[in-house]
Amino acid sequence: MAEEMVPGHVNLIGFRLADGTTSTDAAAPAGTVGYRARCSCGWVGTNDYPPAEEGGWMASSEWVGHIRPILAATPPGWLLSRSDTLRDNVAELATTWPLQALGVLAEVERWQRQLIERAVIAAREAGLSWAEIGNALGISRQSAHERFRKIAPSKPSA
Repeated sequence: MAEEMVPGHVNLIGFRLADGTTSTDAAAPAGTVGYRARCSCGWVGTNDYPPAEEGGWMASSEWVGHIRPILAATPPGWLLSRSDTLRDNVAELATTWPLQALGVLAEVERWQRQLIERAVIAAREAGLSWAEIGNALGISRQSAHERFRKIAPSKPSA
């Protein structure tokens, strides 16, 4: 099964063979003993599932468990497309009208800082960890904590 929900993450359900290897052939090869969840990012599931159709669904379900946190932190494609368009337009503007480009970039910087802070506060209020926030921002857990700890509340105690 090849389904790319997030770039770099394709559901590659494999057939587990008796010798312990996994095959991604279109049909179950001879010697298939079960299904094993795999992802194009290199992740491999921990369980073998029966070589029946239900086993394929169970392996897919395990892959969904792998992709869920990644998918949750992946911006919507339509928004990334608009962001890419803005970036490309400002880059083009910078070659012919650099002062206008600087004005646009200064405006973007003013509102993006506030939006990041609001999103971090909302994430902490929702109980997300500094590691999850850092991962979404492309920084370490420690960097996220150091940067935002004064504006974002601590996770509520259970």
